[in-house]
Amino acid sequence: MPILKNPKHEIFAQQLAQGVTAEAAYAKAGYAPSLKNAQRLKSNEGIRSRVEEILSQAAEKAGVTVERIADELVKIGFADIRKAVQWGDGVILTDEDGNEHVVNDVRLTASDKIDDSTAAAISEVSKTKDGLKIKFHDKLGALEKLGKFVGMFKDKLELSSDGSVEFKTVYEARPRN
Repeated sequence: MPILKNPKHEIFAQQLAQGVTAEAAYAKAGYAPSLKNAQRLKSNEGIRSRVEEILSQAAEKAGVTVERIADELVKIGFADIRKAVQWGDGVILTDEDGNEHVVNDVRLTASDKIDDSTAAAISEVSKTKDGLKIKFHDKLGALEKLGKFVGMFKDKLELSSDGSVEFKTVYEARPRN
């Protein structure tokens, strides 16, 4: 779809694609403020198509693809902490008062020794008063998103007899290929 013929409509679509609210986009396009009219224009098929095209072009330009997103989720979902941290048996140390403490020797893997997949799964490495801390991205969240992507989990709305609505994610077993 080419640029919209109506310049105000094009500005409106560009603003929506940037994440601006419909009401703010409507005003930036030069219209008198009106939430009702902004919502109506936002639902216009030509506007919706143009916004989708703008977003698609931006995603393409940034190299965002379904495959690339799935690949990043796989890195997070299947990350193995043993590739980023090494630990051994604990060592028993005795303090000045004769109290014994087990101290574990935990070390981070050097950054040049971590593979790209493991590095992508790490969200934070920080220094604390007790030493270094490593934090991974949300593994369960990534696995749930991957499960939904492959059709393993389905979102369902359930209406009960008392009129309440419940949103559930359900597991659907899929045969192995």
